[in-house]
Amino acid sequence: KRQAVRSPRQAVSTANDNVNDADDYLAKIERAVVLFGGALLHLIVGIKIMWGTITPYVTSYLIQYDATITTHRTLHVYTVTFLGQALTMYGGGLLEKKIGARATALLGTLLISGGTFAASFCTSLYALVLSQAVVGLGIGTAYSAPILCCFKHFSSNKALVTGIITTGTGFGPFLFGLIAAAYVNPNNLPTDVVYGLFPSDSPVVQRVPGMFRLLAACYAAAGLLGSSLLSDPIDLPESVSKNEVKFDPKVRVRQIENGQGESAPMLPKGTGSSSTVPSYDDLLKINPSFSGMQDNGIADELENGYGAAGSQTKGIEKGHKRYGSRTKFKTTYDLTTSEMIRDSLCWLVIFGAVCSGTVGFYVAASFKSFGQPYIKDDHFLTAVGGLGCLCSGLSRTLWGSMADCLGTFRTVEIVSYASPIAMILYTLTPDSRGAFGFLVCSLYALWGANYCLYPPIAAFLFGERNMGTNYGFIFFVFGITSTFLIDICGYTSISFRDLNFAFAGLGFVGALLNSRLRYLTTDIKDETIMKHHRATSSVGSIF
Repeated sequence: KRQAVRSPRQAVSTANDNVNDADDYLAKIERAVVLFGGALLHLIVGIKIMWGTITPYVTSYLIQYDATITTHRTLHVYTVTFLGQALTMYGGGLLEKKIGARATALLGTLLISGGTFAASFCTSLYALVLSQAVVGLGIGTAYSAPILCCFKHFSSNKALVTGIITTGTGFGPFLFGLIAAAYVNPNNLPTDVVYGLFPSDSPVVQRVPGMFRLLAACYAAAGLLGSSLLSDPIDLPESVSKNEVKFDPKVRVRQIENGQGESAPMLPKGTGSSSTVPSYDDLLKINPSFSGMQDNGIADELENGYGAAGSQTKGIEKGHKRYGSRTKFKTTYDLTTSEMIRDSLCWLVIFGAVCSGTVGFYVAASFKSFGQPYIKDDHFLTAVGGLGCLCSGLSRTLWGSMADCLGTFRTVEIVSYASPIAMILYTLTPDSRGAFGFLVCSLYALWGANYCLYPPIAAFLFGERNMGTNYGFIFFVFGITSTFLIDICGYTSISFRDLNFAFAGLGFVGALLNSRLRYLTTDIKDETIMKHHRATSSVGSIF
C-alpha cells in the first residue's frame, strides 16, 4: 500500500506538538508537586493553636522548678507565639521576593523546629516563652511563602489553591496534638483532683522534654520535605493573547484619589478607545454585564469622572467622605488604609471583631485546663481539641452559605450572640462529656466565622482596591488586642470558670457592636460583591 508522504514541515510540526504535550504533562506534575509541598509545609504553620492540648503537660513539668507556675501563667507561651507570627507575617512576604519561596520556607522551618527543640531544655517559664517566640517568628516567616510560590504556577483558581495549601493549618494541630498526647500519656493517666495537673513523680511529667524533641523532629521532617518541593516555574506561562483578554465583572474601575494612581489594563485591539484607561463603552464591548455592577450600592467611579451608569459624578476630595457610626448610609467608598483608620466605622468593625472573636481565641488556649478537673480523661480532651480545630475550618462554608441567605452583616450579628451564649453553657456543664465536647467544637466553629465573614466586610465597606492592606490592618489590630486580653489573664489568679464568664460578657459587648454595624448597613445591598468575597474567604480558608 502507498504510504502517506509527509513534508519536512509536517514532520517538524508533529515533533513540536509532541514536545509541547510533554512540556504540558511535566508542568502539571510540577504544579501538583509544588501544591503538595505547600500543604505539607502548612502542617507546621497551624501548631500555635495546639497549645491548649499540651498545656497541662508543660505546666506540670515547669512547676517542678518553680512552684509559682500555674496554667494561667503559661498562657504567656500561647500568646507570644501569636505575637511572633503577627510581627513577621509582612516581612515573610517581602523575604520571599528577595530569596525565593524555598529559602524562606526553610528559614521558617528552622525557626519552628529549632524553637521547639530548644523548649526541651527549658526549665523556666521565661526560657520557654523565648523559645516559643522563636516558633512564632518562624510561623510568620514561612506562612505566605508556599502560597506565593503556588500563585506563580497557577494563573487561576487561586482561592482553591489557597484552600488546598491551608488544609495543613487545621490538620496539623489535630495530628500533632494526638502524637503529643500518645507519647506523653499513653496510659491516659488522670490529673490531680485539686490542681488539674499531673504529679511531679508522674511519668507524664518526665516525658515532656522528649515530647518537644519528638515534635521538633516531626516539624523538621514535614517542613524540610515541604520546602524542598517548592520551586519557581521553569518556564513562565506566556501572556494571554490580546484576543482572549477578559474582564472579571466583579472587578470595578474606581476613581483614583486626586486623579492620580495606577492605570487600568490595556484593552485588546478593536475594542474602542486606545487609552490605557478603558471607557465605560469599551468595558461594555468586552463584558456587557459590567453595566449591572452598580446595583450593590458601591460608589464606583471611572477615572474619567463618570460613574458606573455613565453619569457625571463628583470625585472624592482629599479629606475623604467619612461614614461615621451614628447614622445609616447608602453608599460605600474606596478608601486607602490611612483614610480608613481615620474613619470611626473602621474602629466599630475592629472592636466588634475583637470582642466577639476573642472568645474562641481564649477557649483554644484554656479548654483543657478548664475541663480536666471535671473530666478525668486526657485522651478524650485531646480528641475534643483536635476536632475543634477541624470544626473551626469546616464551619466556614456553613457561615458563607448562611450569609448568602441572610446577608453578611446579619450573619455576623447572629454568630456574635451565639458565641457568648455557647460560652455560658460551656461553663455551666463541664461535668457532661457530650455537652463539653459539643460546646467546645461549637465555640471553635463560631470562632472560625470571623475569618470567613470579616474579609468581605472589609472589602465591601472600604473598597477592593486596598483590600489587602485594609484587612491586613484590621487583622493586625485584632491579633494584637486579642493577644493582650488573653495574656493579662496570666497575671491573675482568677479561676477559669470566672474568666469564662468574663469573656462571655466581652462577647455580648461585641454582639452589641455588631448589631450597631448591621443597623448602619441595612439600606445597602451587599449580595453582588460580598458573595464573591465570601466564596474566596470560606472556600479559600476552609481548613
